[in-house]
Parts: sequence; C-alpha cells; structure tokens
Amino acid sequence: MRIIFLLILLGCLAFYGCQEEKPEMFIPERFIKFMFGNEAGEDYYKIECNFAYENDNTMEKIISVPVEFRGYNLTETLHFAVNVDKEKTTLPEDCFILETEQAFQPDGDFVDTMRVKLQRKAILKERSKILRLQLVPSSDFQVYMADSLFVEITVSDIFSQPEWWTDDIAKAYLGDYSKEKYDEFVKETGIRDFGTLDPSEKRFYAIMFKRALEKTPRFETDGRVMSVTITG
Repeated sequence: MRIIFLLILLGCLAFYGCQEEKPEMFIPERFIKFMFGNEAGEDYYKIECNFAYENDNTMEKIISVPVEFRGYNLTETLHFAVNVDKEKTTLPEDCFILETEQAFQPDGDFVDTMRVKLQRKAILKERSKILRLQLVPSSDFQVYMADSLFVEITVSDIFSQPEWWTDDIAKAYLGDYSKEKYDEFVKETGIRDFGTLDPSEKRFYAIMFKRALEKTPRFETDGRVMSVTITG
C-alpha cells in the first residue's frame, strides 16, 4: 500500500512539474523583428540610397530589408505592420511608397522581406533626406528586441565619393577619386559598384579602364591627365 501511495505522489509531482516548465516555444504568439544585427551603440539599421549613381532613367528604387519571426510555424500568409517614424523622417511623402501592412509568406524559413519604394524627386538634389521606418505590433505579430525594430534610410541624388572607393582601392586599382574619373569609369566599364567585385574582376575592369585612358586621354578639372594605379 505504501508503495502504491508513493507512486501516486511521484506521478502528481511530475504532472505539476511539467506544467511549471512549459517551454516558451509553445506560446501562441508570434514575434517579429528585422533580421540583421546593428552596429554597436545603434538602435536602428542605416541604409544609403543615392540616385546620383543610377542611370538617368532610373526614377525609383525598392529597398528590401529582411524580417524574421519567432513562434509557431506559419501555415498561411500572415501580415506584419510597419510605420513611418514621423518625428525623425525628413523625406517628403511623395518621395516614397510604403505599404504599412505587408505579407509574411508561409514558406517555412521564418524569414521574409519588408519593402519600401523610393521615388527620385528634384528635392533630393538639394540635400540628403531621412526615412525612418519602424516595425509595430499587428494582429498577427508582436514585436521584440527593441534595438532591431528600426531602419533608417538616407536618400539623396547628390554625387559624393562612393563608400567602396577606399584608400585600398585607390592604391591598388583606380587612384584618387574624382567625380570625373568615376563618370568615365562607369562609361567605359558599365560598373557602378566596384566594391561588389571579386579581386580578379576588380583587376579586369581596372585594366579595361586603364587601356581606355591610354587610348583616349581624359583630364581632371584641374587639368591633370586622368590616371589609375593598376599595373599591367
């Protein structure tokens, strides 16, 4: 009899213990955030969009940012919400198109994309503008990780030195930056983002540009002959 009582007591303890240790993965809510981490000290992502380096007929551009969720697997299309942070946004409303409710597809990988379409307007030639977007709770998703709920997009149509034209690129391939050299490089090679190329591609296009300059010399605004540093 004592053995039976002990077995019943152990069974009750196991039952209540399982209730208290209910895994969080079984909660019914789903949570969403932007997928990639931020730089130390920042609470939002920073993205640059400069129309000045696009073709003249490029009048809009779609910016895509990965979002991910935690919770039960999706079995149907759900929707997440994104709003404009009006206090910190300086980009005029006619310069972007944003769907404040966007679909999250049930493809099983827990990742989808937030999209906003930027419009090329004359005001962007005056100075850079900021568009700051924020994930907010919806009927399908809650938000979590406060430092991963913002994206800040700087939009302009002003020529400036591309981020990829670093000192290393200048020393090994293209020499010092100038707007005139950049324009000629794009005209000869069709390459606008040299930084995305692998080393063999960088060498190929830098030499292509070098040969073009040898065949038809070009000049900087101060009268110097345009040159590159690549050898070969």
